[in-house]
Amino acid sequence: MSGRWRVRGDAAERGAGRAAAFMGRGSLGPDEPLSRRVVGRIAAALYVVSGLVTALSPFLPGPPHMDRTGVHAVGAAAVVVGAVIWFLPWDRWPRTATLVGVPVAFLLIALHNHFGGADPYRYGIFYVVTFAWIGLGHRQGTSVAFLPVMLVAYFVPLYLADAPPWAFSSAAYTAMVCLLVGEILSWVSGRLGRTQAALQRSEARFRSLVQNSSDVVLVAEPGGVIRYISPSVEGMLGYQPEALLGMNSWDMVHPEDVPDAQEVIRGIFSESGGFRTAELRARHRDGSWRWLEVRATNLLRDPAVGGVVVNYRDITERRALEEQLTHQAFHDPLTGLANRALFRDRVEHALARSGRYGKGVAVLFLDLDGFKTVNDSLGHAAGDQMLVAVAGRLRASLRPADTAARLGGDEFAVMLEEAGEEEAVRAARRILETLRSPFTLQGKEVFVGASIGIAVAAGGRDGADEVLRNADVAMYAAKGRGKGRYEIFEPGMHARAVARLNLEADLRRAIQREEFSLFYQPVVSLADGRVVGVEALLRWRHPTRGLVPPGDFVPFAEETGLILPIGQWVLEEACRQTRRWQEARPDAPSLMASVNLSARQLQHGGLVEQVMRALDGAGLRPEHLVLEITESVVMSDAEATIRRLRQLKELGVLIAIDDFGTGYSSLSYLRRFPIDVLKIDKSFVDGVGSAADESALASAIIGLGHTLRLQTVAEGIEEPGQVAELRALGCDLGQGFYFAPPMPAEEVEQAMDVLAPAVRRAGRGRPRRKPAA
Repeated sequence: MSGRWRVRGDAAERGAGRAAAFMGRGSLGPDEPLSRRVVGRIAAALYVVSGLVTALSPFLPGPPHMDRTGVHAVGAAAVVVGAVIWFLPWDRWPRTATLVGVPVAFLLIALHNHFGGADPYRYGIFYVVTFAWIGLGHRQGTSVAFLPVMLVAYFVPLYLADAPPWAFSSAAYTAMVCLLVGEILSWVSGRLGRTQAALQRSEARFRSLVQNSSDVVLVAEPGGVIRYISPSVEGMLGYQPEALLGMNSWDMVHPEDVPDAQEVIRGIFSESGGFRTAELRARHRDGSWRWLEVRATNLLRDPAVGGVVVNYRDITERRALEEQLTHQAFHDPLTGLANRALFRDRVEHALARSGRYGKGVAVLFLDLDGFKTVNDSLGHAAGDQMLVAVAGRLRASLRPADTAARLGGDEFAVMLEEAGEEEAVRAARRILETLRSPFTLQGKEVFVGASIGIAVAAGGRDGADEVLRNADVAMYAAKGRGKGRYEIFEPGMHARAVARLNLEADLRRAIQREEFSLFYQPVVSLADGRVVGVEALLRWRHPTRGLVPPGDFVPFAEETGLILPIGQWVLEEACRQTRRWQEARPDAPSLMASVNLSARQLQHGGLVEQVMRALDGAGLRPEHLVLEITESVVMSDAEATIRRLRQLKELGVLIAIDDFGTGYSSLSYLRRFPIDVLKIDKSFVDGVGSAADESALASAIIGLGHTLRLQTVAEGIEEPGQVAELRALGCDLGQGFYFAPPMPAEEVEQAMDVLAPAVRRAGRGRPRRKPAA
């Protein structure tokens, strides 16, 4: 608070203190409207007037026995007493001090009565006037208190003058009239006092509220000239109230808001007492503009006002907050781009305009490629920096009229007005080109691309939701065709998207309805034909499509994340079934179960706990469970994979590399990863026994496995010659249609009984050889 305001506040407090002291010293409260000074002045006037009348009375006709000298003396004394009373500082003394003059008045009246001829009726009027003064200036009951004094002053002159009895009897009439006059006037004065006090309090309260309110009250003439403005205008707009008096209020209003403000004023003139509200800007003394909420009331016909009353309230902060909230409601808080709601609204309006003018609207839907890797490796803070940087590059690659938006996560969208397919393609190429440059995050260069879907529409045919959906569908097509590219929407894409949507719904229902089942393919020891294990293979018994192979739904399940609950069920069911076989067949106590893990499962933080629950729930020993992963899964995030595989190895389970030879086939990762089993891909097994160079590839893989002390498994064995050749090369295990196809659990036991003789017979045959080309 400024010093000027503090000084004024202290002065107000001192003034309030003086007022409180004034009311506390002798004030008789709200029942008495006359002030002490007024009461004293009335008493002085009565003395002077009565003194003058008394002094002149000897010159008027009167009783013959009148003592004219005494009457003159009494009159002079009354004038002197009145003069003294007139100049006394009654406002400094209690109100009761004025009552000292009552006995003096009674004494003077009695002396005048004595010297003037002791005529009670002649002097009774002086007593009535005195009691009238008592009633006007003092509380009820004061007249009763002074009645005995009056009677004494009344009787003494009559007694000394030997007045007849009838003169004494007049005291009763005079006393009654004095008492009635005094009490009635006291009651009337009290009622008036309460009314006046209430009005004064109300006025003081209103004045205090107006002067101390943060709102501004302004009274203006119909033309806008200011006749009154409350002091709060200084705190709101910086002006002294006196400086604004006589000024035209329109001079303070922002020029853009004057028409609306004048419309408000014209509206209130249509009815007396009518009011209107508006929001406008007013100029502050420092030159800035403040938003005000205005309420104007027509009080021209009110004689107490006679003008237009305008109440101002500063809403600058509220308007700023509203604008901020509006911006936040329609913009992404991280990047500052438009959000989905605003983007959709702008597309809708652009389509409406294009319908009128026959020009197209293009929407580009972007999804960043590899953004999850940035989040997982560098953290979400770096991911946010990446999104902000991508938004900046998007803005730089677009025209000013184009709209860029962040729809959520790592999804962005761009709208091009008055654009066709060619313009959209050029914009997509610019965006892809600007994203090819590396981003610097936490001192590291990071490369992130984008997959872009393009949809072009004209107003009148497509709505905003349909255009956005089409662009989204095209984006998924671009991502499915290799990422880092753009695709233009085609109607067939929508059909495929609907099929994907139906597939996802069917998969979710399949989980709930337990439509999945496991087939098992035996894994055979090539040395003696024993079934040493089984590989669990997922099948889907669709209610209308029949038995669906995993290749038709597993990739989609992994993409949508549904592979997690499905994979958990596969793991638990395979462990339970394997344990049942171990208990049912004494010859298979160490039968092993192989279960495939997807990349999504391996990345899942709860995988180790899921494996533990599956083993404990089935009662299966950890060394009887083989978890298979492909080379591509291993190398997608090598460091994270190593940590997760070591956690699994600590449980005691075995780790197998599936389809070995089709991926990176790096010796370095075989040495770093905790791997127990190499499964040779079928493509290498097919040539075994037919050509020396193809057998050499399988031999090299088997030799590599033995060098690293890994167990080797040949996949896809279909001919007896392959069995003999693989046995000769030292391969440990094999599986394929030669032994048994994947089969339901109830058929596996029968296969176990017939596989060993078949393997032994195949081993006795000579491997088939084809001459080298």
